[in-house]
Amino acid sequence: MIQTWMTPWLLIAIPTLGSALSLLLWSSLHRMKTWALLTTVASLLGVMGLSWNLNDPLAEIPFLCLLPVAAFLSLLGQPRHPDNRLAWLMTLVLLGLGLGILTSQESVRLILLVTLLGLLCGLIYRYQNTVMPDAWRGLATYGLGMASTLPALILPAPASTVAVLVTCATLLPLLPLHGGFVAVLTGLPGNLPAFLALLLPALGFHSLLLLLPNLTVTMLQTLAILALAGACYGSLRALIQSRILPRLAYAGLAFFSMLWWYVAATGTAPVHTVVYLSAVGLAMSGLLLAWYAIRARYGEIDVRALGGLAYAMPRFSTLLALLALAALGMPPFGVFSGFLGMLLSPAFTPSGPFAIIMLVWFSASWYFLDVVQQLVFGRQRSDLRYEDLRRTEFASLLMLVLLLLALGTAPSRLFQSSATTPPASVAMKVAAWIHW
Repeated sequence: MIQTWMTPWLLIAIPTLGSALSLLLWSSLHRMKTWALLTTVASLLGVMGLSWNLNDPLAEIPFLCLLPVAAFLSLLGQPRHPDNRLAWLMTLVLLGLGLGILTSQESVRLILLVTLLGLLCGLIYRYQNTVMPDAWRGLATYGLGMASTLPALILPAPASTVAVLVTCATLLPLLPLHGGFVAVLTGLPGNLPAFLALLLPALGFHSLLLLLPNLTVTMLQTLAILALAGACYGSLRALIQSRILPRLAYAGLAFFSMLWWYVAATGTAPVHTVVYLSAVGLAMSGLLLAWYAIRARYGEIDVRALGGLAYAMPRFSTLLALLALAALGMPPFGVFSGFLGMLLSPAFTPSGPFAIIMLVWFSASWYFLDVVQQLVFGRQRSDLRYEDLRRTEFASLLMLVLLLLALGTAPSRLFQSSATTPPASVAMKVAAWIHW
């Protein structure tokens, strides 16, 4: 029998080897992209095979399943361009680290977290430019995450708990440690922002679940105050943004702050929190991919300079509208069902701060629908050549919409154990069926 400690390395091996072999195909864009897609499929099949051989529901470990899917869909819609090669390579590397973090025991998990944060710092430094005005804030944020994770390896509780909690706040963005999240979503190239929109919050929430039993009342109250401030701040910043990428980044801060507030206010993380986080991350990923399709055609253009895409680009307009509705929490998509399930949980009792959360929620109907209104409607420009979504772009966005619909309609029992089963036990289950 393979020991439990080997399980994370088995899950890391597929994307890591895939990224290493993709270097051999660096000169051929078509082969490199195809290999990257096959690697993500192999990672998903590996996770599915582990789950099925354990006779457990597939969604018992939803993040392990969703991360390869998100990586695949983010890669699928990308055009074959030399500037995207490093993004494809880093997607596989980050996928491997993410799978390892989700299944590792405490010490290995923290070391992998430091590695991931270090790679993010390297990427931000590599691509810092005028398009990424928050680059130094992002470097400082993830640098702080690394500095707080390393001492957690040797510090006793509660100091180690606070240290890891800081790391959680850099991954699952929480005011004032949201700078890294904004930087990677607004400044990294290719499909990386779309993939990281799910990967980073998922890893942060996973670590938060492990810390939750050890958080004191004072810690929870402090987190609730910061979450309310972050929800308001993110919503206001999204309202005043004229560029799409910062608007989406701050909208993500607002919606993830709402999750922070719920967990801090109730002291629990019911199953619907997993649905909510997954749906918000996938919706943000879809909107980022949709905007990348516009950038691939017209470059860095002000959204107000476009319009009238409803007739010129009907497939793009339809999917963009559906993604915006999903992101702002309309039924029957996953954001709505996840948030409604959280509110119907016995642990939740409406209070005064809940009114602020609802105002933040309602403000999303403006800044998401405003994007749709400016792009889809209005007068067409005669000096622009309109081109609708290509087949791979259309397939990528369509599958994201269908996945958000599935999250909104799937029975919650499929996710039941994900909010309660620690990664160590998942690793033990996964290793149980593997033998020499």
